[in-house]
Amino acid sequence: MHLKASDLRKINPKGVIFLKHKRVITGVVILTLVLAASFYVAWSTRVGLRSKGTVNVLYAGSLINTMELGIGPSFAAEGYDYKGEGHGSVQNANFVLDGQRFPDVFISVGVPPIQMLLNRNPPAAKWYVVFAADEIVIAYSNRSKFVDQFNKASQGIIPWYQVLANPRVRFLRTDPEQDPKGYYMIMVTKLADRYYGNSSISSMILRGDRNPEQMRPEEILRTLLATGECDAIVLYKHEAVEGNLPFITLPSQINLGNPTYADSYKQVSYVLSSNRTVYGQPIVFAVTIPTTVKNMNGADDFVKFLLSGAGQKILVEHGFAQVHFMAGGDTNAIPPDIAPLVKKTGNN
Repeated sequence: MHLKASDLRKINPKGVIFLKHKRVITGVVILTLVLAASFYVAWSTRVGLRSKGTVNVLYAGSLINTMELGIGPSFAAEGYDYKGEGHGSVQNANFVLDGQRFPDVFISVGVPPIQMLLNRNPPAAKWYVVFAADEIVIAYSNRSKFVDQFNKASQGIIPWYQVLANPRVRFLRTDPEQDPKGYYMIMVTKLADRYYGNSSISSMILRGDRNPEQMRPEEILRTLLATGECDAIVLYKHEAVEGNLPFITLPSQINLGNPTYADSYKQVSYVLSSNRTVYGQPIVFAVTIPTTVKNMNGADDFVKFLLSGAGQKILVEHGFAQVHFMAGGDTNAIPPDIAPLVKKTGNN
């Protein structure tokens, strides 16, 4: 039923100038009510009246753009107060084990950082789910004086390792003791030694596994490239895609991105300072809810969003490869509404 102008005058006896057409009057009223309702929802959410609580997510530093510009805001739209923090995955695991961070959700590059939590007595986490995949690439700057050589390497005209081996090229990577990308790059060069039949490639490029001249924190690597502090850096493919950076795609046999070569990848390894050996394997991203969780409902909903169609769409847009969701650890401990979404690999 439409409101009449006479009815509206009764509501406002001092008089309001109304449009002649009843439908227009009704439309104005409805629009006003909708705007008022929208304002109330936005305001109430802002002041916390509708908040479902804070969800603290500790994630791999390579996910900063993905989390803060994609997953985080989209998840927050469901009514949560999302708070994220990114560092190297191994560093994050140590933060949790040392009692310096108390996340509701923990996301790492690869499974080993989560296994650090699983292997703690008592465990700091019980299970994990692999939710995305990636590969190693070499990103470079268009401002580099070696850009012509990098472009030729990206086209396969000259060997990529020949460019990086140039002592005048400023190549940066992360610390293998803090970040999986650091030890992945070491593994890539060891695989290159085998693939190209040249045992000096790794030493020519890296000049030592923990060469301090090349190591920089995960969080600032892309910034250093953008500001011209270096010529090239090691990245996951999704990072190069996000940053619209030119990059060199490495052969599948060495880029740690093709499950077909999983048996070959595991022939190389890196020994951490803790004496734990990390073996080469296809690069994946994994998530868990650690025992430090304070908002269990929120953590549960976050993981479900990450595995949902909406979450996976965001990941693909940011350059990730999709995978079948695989679970590990104590799979019986996976929350009941998450368990049906994943394939269990058995307790390990």
